[in-house]
Amino acid sequence: MFKRILLVAISLFSVVSAFAQDPTFSQYYANKIYFNPAFAGADRGFRTTLNYRNLFTAVPGDFSTFSATIDFSSFAAAGGFGALITSRGEGEGALKTNTYGAMYSYRLTVVPRMWDIHAGIQANYITKRIDWSRFVFSDQLDPVYGAIYQSSAQPPDNLQTGFFDFDFGVMTRFNIKRRKSRKLISNTLGAAVKHVTEPNESLLDRNEGLPRKFNVHYSAIIPLSKRRARNLTFISPNIMYEHQRPLSTFNIGAFVLRTPVMFGVWYRNEGPFFKVDRTDAAVFNFGLKGTNNSGFNYQIGYSYDLTLSRLSGSSGGSHEIALIIELTSLGNSKSRMASKRARNCYNFNGPRNMPKIF
Repeated sequence: MFKRILLVAISLFSVVSAFAQDPTFSQYYANKIYFNPAFAGADRGFRTTLNYRNLFTAVPGDFSTFSATIDFSSFAAAGGFGALITSRGEGEGALKTNTYGAMYSYRLTVVPRMWDIHAGIQANYITKRIDWSRFVFSDQLDPVYGAIYQSSAQPPDNLQTGFFDFDFGVMTRFNIKRRKSRKLISNTLGAAVKHVTEPNESLLDRNEGLPRKFNVHYSAIIPLSKRRARNLTFISPNIMYEHQRPLSTFNIGAFVLRTPVMFGVWYRNEGPFFKVDRTDAAVFNFGLKGTNNSGFNYQIGYSYDLTLSRLSGSSGGSHEIALIIELTSLGNSKSRMASKRARNCYNFNGPRNMPKIF
């Protein structure tokens, strides 16, 4: 009986607290337009990503998030377009939240093939729904047989809601030439604001604004091997800071790529500054990356969050899977203006022998 009451409490708590926080992904570098709409169509061709995250596997209930995105570049439109769907469940599946988004990103070339700036805007429609049948109340419980009685608890008048939402982001990419070397260090720096208007998400006719979420991110791609090496090695440091009232997280780490294998380690801290007592998790990532001359690229990644906070003995950690497929030869316009913009497009790959890293 105590176990069932505990499960009910966890479900109810998750439904109440879930209104305040967005889901996040440890492999944020593999789900860029989810965090910042400015990445929509930032690279040539067509790209699709699939991400699945299962949070705290040892905790009863479903705390999983699924994300699917597509985006493509349009040199005729001086930018790119994208679309996004996310779905997440909380508690014993009692609360379900779905987001459907569309975005446009404008590209400004500052220095051809060396420096560009992107600004993106995203419009979303968000739905929230409570499955009342999944709740278990105390008057349903029998000391021996469990939940066998009909509850007298009455559901609220409204078990679902839907509302519009808007996000905005900016991002810049620039190459830095090493002294006495032709090698380039590729850099990406950006920031985004989600839920700009703080829409009302309450299901109980209250004024419960969805808090704005802010994130700032930086990444670099640094070649480590000699320029003429057959299989180059790269290291990519990444930093991500997220803040959504009242919580903040700071992620820092790096992955190493030697085609086709990549692996990485990250550290996540609760708060904007490093404090030992706010350590949240260590994240370990392993993946495979492939490409060919026809413009087909893929990346598969798996990550595990090892919980290091006070929940370390009971959370079970978190699992995450990411898949990226990119077709760089699709969607290239043959108009004169589009061809000129394509020639001046930021050379994210750096030297010709640097492999594409998403």
